[in-house]
Amino acid sequence: MIERYSEVASREQVNSAIHRIANEILKKHNTSPLFVALLRGAAPFASKLMLEITSKDPDYHPELDYMMVSTYGSEQQAHEPKIITDIAPGTIVRDRPVIVLDDVLDKGITANFVINHIQGLGAKAIELAVLCDKQTTRDYNVSADYVGFEVPDNWLIGMGMDYADLRHEAFRWDDRIMQVKTDA
Repeated sequence: MIERYSEVASREQVNSAIHRIANEILKKHNTSPLFVALLRGAAPFASKLMLEITSKDPDYHPELDYMMVSTYGSEQQAHEPKIITDIAPGTIVRDRPVIVLDDVLDKGITANFVINHIQGLGAKAIELAVLCDKQTTRDYNVSADYVGFEVPDNWLIGMGMDYADLRHEAFRWDDRIMQVKTDA
């Protein structure tokens, strides 16, 4: 059998990166900002990060909300982003610091779109935390404030990143990060 994937980050490395990001956030924010996880990809990262933050400081009560933005389909090609599900109507964004959580920063299309949207809602400041920062040319001038890993510009799977060409939701909940081999 031909191995189709190669490991970029092990479970232990992923947990260590999330531990580091949690420490950086707690050091910078003595009160809880609003966290906005971008579904579906950021769900595993957001879940582990919230658990890590609250295990380090039980008096820190993070508020987590969600957005679903469609930018990539199964064809792995970016298209114009659109909001599928917005931040809940009762969530207060105005005059609050917001940390957007995503699995991967790629061309910056989704991040730029979401940051502009949240700015329009009146956020005091917006930061971006990503598990993976792809080393690629960005379409927008976007950078992450908190980064788990700098990774090559390859198709990644695991920790929120799926392989829809193989099967719907394939590998999204794997707690490692792998890349799909192009010669597989």
